[in-house]
Amino acid sequence: MKQKPITLLGNRVYLEIPEEKKTQLHLDKATKAALDEEKVRNWGRLKVFAVGSSIEGLKEGDEVMIDPSAVEKVRQIPISPTHYVLLVSYFDIAHIW
Repeated sequence: MKQKPITLLGNRVYLEIPEEKKTQLHLDKATKAALDEEKVRNWGRLKVFAVGSSIEGLKEGDEVMIDPSAVEKVRQIPISPTHYVLLVSYFDIAHIW
């Protein structure tokens, strides 16, 4: 689901949030937050949605791995009422697949 135009500034990168399997389980907010945090720690290959204006060598559609120690800084950003992306710093990208 590509929403355009987006002009991302600086050394920021938006990453697609991987699709998750739907479940019939209903979780309380604390449990869901804990599971979401664990899920982020296990993401090893994320697709680039948008690249900041100061970045070279990385483009939309590339797949990257973020530094696991940077997970606490990852934020989900709404770019439309139904679509969220992850906001990371370019410096937290460990490598491009």
